[in-house]
Amino acid sequence: MKRKTSPRSGGLRGVLALSAVGLWGLSAGLAGAQTLNVGVQGLPDSLDTAVSSFAALNMALQTMDALVLRDDTGKTMPGLAESWEAVDPLTWRFNLRDGVTFHDGTPFTAEDVKFTLDYILAPDSVYGSKSRIGQIESTAVVDEHTVEITTTVPFPTLIIGLSDIPIEPKHYVEKVGREAMIAAPMGTGPFVFESWVPGDRYALTANPDYWQGAPKVEGVLFRQIPEASTRAASLIAGENQIIEEIPIDIIPQIEQSEDVSVQGVETTVGLLLTFDTRNPPYDDVRVRRALNMAVNKPLIFDRLLQGKGAVLKGQMLTSNTFGFNPDLEEIPQDLEAAKALLEEAGYADGFDTSITTRSGKYLSDVDIASAVAGMFRDVNVNAGVNIVEQGVFSKMVQARDMGPLHMVGWYSVGDADFATVWFTEDSGRAYWKNDEYEELFTKARSTVDEAERLAAYNRMMEIMHEEVPAIFLFGLPSIYGMSDSLTGFEPPSDKIMRLWNAEIAAD
Repeated sequence: MKRKTSPRSGGLRGVLALSAVGLWGLSAGLAGAQTLNVGVQGLPDSLDTAVSSFAALNMALQTMDALVLRDDTGKTMPGLAESWEAVDPLTWRFNLRDGVTFHDGTPFTAEDVKFTLDYILAPDSVYGSKSRIGQIESTAVVDEHTVEITTTVPFPTLIIGLSDIPIEPKHYVEKVGREAMIAAPMGTGPFVFESWVPGDRYALTANPDYWQGAPKVEGVLFRQIPEASTRAASLIAGENQIIEEIPIDIIPQIEQSEDVSVQGVETTVGLLLTFDTRNPPYDDVRVRRALNMAVNKPLIFDRLLQGKGAVLKGQMLTSNTFGFNPDLEEIPQDLEAAKALLEEAGYADGFDTSITTRSGKYLSDVDIASAVAGMFRDVNVNAGVNIVEQGVFSKMVQARDMGPLHMVGWYSVGDADFATVWFTEDSGRAYWKNDEYEELFTKARSTVDEAERLAAYNRMMEIMHEEVPAIFLFGLPSIYGMSDSLTGFEPPSDKIMRLWNAEIAAD
């Protein structure tokens, strides 16, 4: 596999990318195996584990492991921790696997767990998933293979939260520095970093000493292919064995082709158009509600998604998520009521706005954004659709300037905590603030009483329904295309591709 580096990545990054496999002394591949080629909509613009997105986590968990893993359905299972137990309401003990090594042969120990968690939870840390484990007070090394985690309050989502935290090698980061670790990441995972070209490709080789068993492929090459039609063509041509995020209108093309197939999986992602409520006109709840009422969601659902997934019930949570409020209904289209609200708010003649979206990040995302913009015109609101690449989108997130309206899908992974956190002030992604919502969020993640948690989340959904900080669109499926020669891979419900057991049949 030819190693490449990005001209934008700098001298140090390029040297590390080129020398990574040699530095760690690993074989270039497995005899008789093949490279698995995967076409993705977008690669992260950084390999930093602090980046919070499923695209970034998908890359990180190829080379690293978490204490707790998830399977393709979202169920948690042992990872680097082979078992755990609650010692008391505020203390959890994790028993770590013996015999696990990092890619350079250094043994994995409790020190690596403490190092990683201490780094994430440092006061000045900007780690994206920090809020998912933010109630950890301290991490203590009991012995080489035992760690105790103490929380500030009872923490019901600690275990699932840890499944999003890749464990880093203390010795390696301390030796080469964090920037070098970001440029050439190393972990205990099934694949070893080989090279990375931002916006183009991410290349990995198999780890023959992986604790779950050596991968069945020589390596994995992730290729960034933003256009869905091009991804589909690459699958049909045999250039890729897996592609993600297939739009509905392309499914027939793949299904009618030989040696490839389409498979969908239910996810927990709620697709929203989020308002920037910090600025007019979206600082006025009447305007936000009016635009919700301008959109005929069932029509878009039937035409563009062909009934796959579900229309959200006036809330961000999907019906398969703990915390979903069954008493709420979708906000129906009502053009006359929408016009009346806009007139009351001082916008009888409408206004100009824009919708920011990526192409192919979510199922039919550009088409959905365009359909919404068309429906806005019925209430005298003119919306342009701003389609941006993943790298540009990431910079907009960092600058906290996503435009007046932006499309985003929030995964709950089955628990409301993981989706609702993004509308809290501490998340750094919130453009709307409600004190009661914030208090309920803290309450819900500070008790192990499921009835109390459910009541809190139900009320939080009521608040969102009343305040409409976003246009609640759809619960989306995720649709993958796969070569018929591929076995050992199932489409994941959380976008984290588990590839170590994947195998390509010989021609």
